[in-house]
Parts: sequence; C-alpha cells; structure tokens
Amino acid sequence: MATRPEPIVIRRKKRTKAKPGHGGAWKVAFADFTLAMMALFMVLWIMQIADQQERTMIVQYLKGDLYSTGSINPFDLSRSPSLIDFQGNIAIQQAVLPATSTGVDRSGPAMHNHIPLGKDNVKAGIGPELNSLVPGKFETQAQLEFLAREIEQVITDVSMNANVELQVVPQGVRILMHDNINQFMFTRGSSNMKPYFEDLLMALGPILGKVENKMSISGHTDSSPYAGKTFTNWELSSKRALLARRVLEYSGVQRDQVIQVTGMADQAPYIADDPAAAANRRIEMLVMTSAAETQIRQMMGMSSEQPQPNKELDSAKNTAEANKPRMRYR
Repeated sequence: MATRPEPIVIRRKKRTKAKPGHGGAWKVAFADFTLAMMALFMVLWIMQIADQQERTMIVQYLKGDLYSTGSINPFDLSRSPSLIDFQGNIAIQQAVLPATSTGVDRSGPAMHNHIPLGKDNVKAGIGPELNSLVPGKFETQAQLEFLAREIEQVITDVSMNANVELQVVPQGVRILMHDNINQFMFTRGSSNMKPYFEDLLMALGPILGKVENKMSISGHTDSSPYAGKTFTNWELSSKRALLARRVLEYSGVQRDQVIQVTGMADQAPYIADDPAAAANRRIEMLVMTSAAETQIRQMMGMSSEQPQPNKELDSAKNTAEANKPRMRYR
C-alpha cells in the first residue's frame, strides 16, 4: 500500500529592516543650544549692569574703533592681548574699557593692570604726581574754592555726583556723602560698606592726603529706630564714621590728619523736613581751616600748638640706627 506523501508547508516571512540605534547627534545639538542660551543670558546680564558709557565703549571695541590704526587685524600679533610677549618679556596689558566705578580712571582691578607712573598719565593710578594739587594748607576763601574744585573733579571721575555735595563754609570745605533712593553707602542697618562708596573714599584719599589741614569725620543716620536696645543709631553712626576713617587712612590720608570722629545718630538731619529721608544717612567730612582746628582743640582741651619735628635730631637718630652693628641670626 502506497503511503501518501506529507504536504510541504512553505512559510513566507516578510523581511523587515533592522531599526538602527539612536546616535549621539541630538546630544551635540542640545549642547550647542545650551551654550547659545548661556551666551545669550550672559550678554543680557552684561548689558543690564553696564552703563551707557560702557555700552558705547563695547560697541566701539567690537567695531575696532578703539584702535588708532583702524579696525582689528587678526593677523597682526604686535597688539595681541596675550600675557606672553614674543620678545621674551611678560606684558600685562592695560584694560581697554575703563571702569568708572573703581577709583580715579582705573581700568578694572588694579592688581591685574599695568598702572603707569604719574609722568605717563597723571590720573592713571599710584604715581608721584596724581593731580595738580600743590601740597600745603588751605586757609583763604580762594584756596578753599580751589580745593573744592579739585575734589569735585575726583567725584565726577568716579560718577558719584548724585551722592556727594560740596560746601565751602567759613570753617573749611564740607564734604557730604549721603544715600539716595538708588544707591546706599552702607547696607541698611549695618556698617557693611558698599563697593562704590569704598571706591569713592579710595579716590578721595590721595588728594586729601596732600592737604595739611586737619579733618573731622561724622556719621549720621535717619530717624528710623534701630531694632534693639544695646545697639542703636548712635553705635551705628559711630561705626560707619570709624570705617570711613580707616578707608581714608588706607588710601592716603595721614594718620594724625583726622583729629575728630563722631557719631551723631539722627540728631542733625540734613533734610529737616523729612527726618526719614535717605539723604540723612550720610558721612560728613570737614577739611578745617586753622581757626576751626583751634576751636576744636580748645573745646576738647587739646593743645593748640603742634610740636615741630626736630629735623637735625631725626637725621642724627637715623644715622645712628644705620651705623649699628648687625646682630647675628640665631
């Protein structure tokens, strides 16, 4: 008996292409997008904190207008801002954009910039001649007005005219540095000094250090009561005045030039009609004439006659110190 053959079943399977795995192209695109957004936000932040003058200087720098020879040549390495000079010398470049809020025409942080001497740029930084002010005492009305003009020029250079007022009074030159609605000299309720106010004092120090007149410094607050009983507006105004004296001394004012530092709290408001006004929070400095200095000394029971240094004795002392034998190091 013949066997029936088994049927052959043929299955047709549809061929499908294997799906390729996801590559890393999207990661590169996402990184580029993130970098572009970060650059955008940085530009927006820089444009927000920069004033109109700095914005104009930035545009001129990008256009190449700040170079005396025209636009920027990328193949010209003679003006390269690199720290390495191709002749083997270290060259710290001076910043192109002047920052008006860091002292008298200083460009950015002074420790990272080349500060020429006074003979190169009379207002460039620490040098033998910072300005045209002749050291000495200022007594007459004309001399006091001249000193006030020199101080006003320094205040204009650091863009602090809105916070400073100058008055030529019979007792000398009165410098009032006060708050306004836009800028505070100190953090509210504390003696933490704001950077731009410190820059103002650092700019005034060199010119006031050339003056031989004595000075008095007083701190003032508004009528807002200070929270607490142990620390009041008296202590607050005193600490602020002492801190201002310390910064002035660090920036060039002689140690014995300030003969009085007082805290007045809210007892002498600058705007009497509004005791809580921002302008009442201030630091006052008075560059005193000899007559005003004598009155202060008489009030405090101090001697009105200053001891004159003996130059011959000082010279002999210095010579004797130099001739001393050196001690051996242990």
